[in-house]
Amino acid sequence: MKIDFQPTTQCEAAALSDFLGRMFPRAEASFLAEEHMAWKYWCVPGQVVPAVHLIDWTADPAHPGAGLWLLRQIGAKVPVMIATGGSAITRRLLPVIGFRPHGELCTFARPLRPLRQALATRPRNWRLPGRLLRNTVWRLSSPLSLPRGWSVRALAPEEVPPELWPQPSASTAVTARDTGFYRYFADSPTTRHELFGLEKGGDLVGYFCLAFAPHVARIADLWLPSMKVEDWCAGFRTAAVVAARERDVHEVSAWASTALGKEGLRRAGFRLRERAAVSLFDEGKVLEGRTLHAQMLDCDASFFSGELGSYLT
Repeated sequence: MKIDFQPTTQCEAAALSDFLGRMFPRAEASFLAEEHMAWKYWCVPGQVVPAVHLIDWTADPAHPGAGLWLLRQIGAKVPVMIATGGSAITRRLLPVIGFRPHGELCTFARPLRPLRQALATRPRNWRLPGRLLRNTVWRLSSPLSLPRGWSVRALAPEEVPPELWPQPSASTAVTARDTGFYRYFADSPTTRHELFGLEKGGDLVGYFCLAFAPHVARIADLWLPSMKVEDWCAGFRTAAVVAARERDVHEVSAWASTALGKEGLRRAGFRLRERAAVSLFDEGKVLEGRTLHAQMLDCDASFFSGELGSYLT
């Protein structure tokens, strides 16, 4: 059977929503809403994109091979494809396609309000008292306070100086950031994203983005040009303080794929909760020898609302 490859248009939103609803029967209703679909798939203006990050990838089992064919069509248009995590079947399939491991992506979290978190946890079982005790110890062992000499302020995407956006180095590869990229997330109709500037001694030295879901905040993105772990620790500590200002937030989480980010989170009182492989399809060896700095904004992790009362800690 011949299969045509062509871009979807917004007039096909209803058909696409119906298809995704059948393929992901447990998907949240808000993800299939017309407003969300329009924002997620057709809101970005035309740009040159030299790499793709697999986010939504599914195929109807009634058409064997369609998913693999689709992926190869996409891969033919870019020099690099990136994948992080994924379902069990996806993780088994990626090596067959040609993806190879390229580092590890770690999820960290720290409790902010252990008692309120325990009261909102679902389902409740005999482990809950132990979790409450453990989270209380974790919370008290690393007090929430702004690092000395550091401050924070709300920032509009247009206020970020061009030189502050992530830049690659000999050891680290980064994904592109600019004003338009952040304006896209600020316009999300389903999940609130807020951008903040990190100041050290009164100077703007970095930024972070918080995404809010029921009872949790996610450090969806954080960047500092500094190569000092102390500065990254201060950045994550500051982000946690800002997240805790929201009285309904019980937990804050973050991603790190570089050694600098992982150590900065540990020193900031975050606990390692999950690990996932970063996989790369890179026939030209574009990223060979470089660690990829991956953040939640590089996929759809920042706007998952998750199950109410479900926590990482």
